[in-house]
Amino acid sequence: MKNPLRIAHLAGAFALASALACATDQASAQSSAPASAAAPVSAPAPVSARAQRAANRKLAHRVESALGRTRGLNPARLIVTARDGHITLSGSVTYGEQIPLAVNAAGKVDGVIDVDNRIRVSGASL
Repeated sequence: MKNPLRIAHLAGAFALASALACATDQASAQSSAPASAAAPVSAPAPVSARAQRAANRKLAHRVESALGRTRGLNPARLIVTARDGHITLSGSVTYGEQIPLAVNAAGKVDGVIDVDNRIRVSGASL
């Protein structure tokens, strides 16, 4: 299964490398021009911490929704944490067969890079 997020990152890295190579060629071609005439090349603006937290919450919510739609899985006692595309599933399920259902469902959500399974099996709550 190809991960669209990894492909997008690779495409972005390739575009950045191409832009830097092009800028280097232009800078060497303009070496006779005054230094003030050359425009500086800037890197893409970093994502703010607030925007990153919002993206993590949105991804965690999409994973929670996917878990809720999974047949044979009761996600009531599962906790989903997201950080930069890495998902951590923790909590408990009543039957061991539910663990692979949860991991597979989480891994199929767009934007998920990998899933860390910390789910344990415990009996039904009273």
